[in-house]
Amino acid sequence: MQPHEIAAAGPTFAQTVLLVAVFAAVVLGFINILRLIASVMLHRTIRRALDSDPTSAAPLIERLAASASGTGDDGRLSVILVSIGIAMVVASVVIGNPGWVHYGVASALFPLIVGTALWLRQFVIERSRERDGGQ
Repeated sequence: MQPHEIAAAGPTFAQTVLLVAVFAAVVLGFINILRLIASVMLHRTIRRALDSDPTSAAPLIERLAASASGTGDDGRLSVILVSIGIAMVVASVVIGNPGWVHYGVASALFPLIVGTALWLRQFVIERSRERDGGQ
């Protein structure tokens, strides 16, 4: 067998899916660890405020509750859905089989459309908050 006859095998579809799944798990784990750290810091701040002066802690808690009620997960969900859609399109293009490209792009349309709709919804809500705050 000649050296030029030995071809390096490309990644299989299962390897690609596994790589995407591991990367997504690492990113989501990192995000959740950051959320846990933020939660610990918030609880520690509230405890210190309650220990030092319980009457001054009430306005702090009200401000935190007001800021937390306005935050939704639509922004994060939209980014995740759009990223999944793009990853599906890229994975199907990397595979190179025309049938897989067709199915990959077709199946990526759902997360792309829903993610884009959520992104637009969040954009409209933020714009309306800015307009209401400016008046």
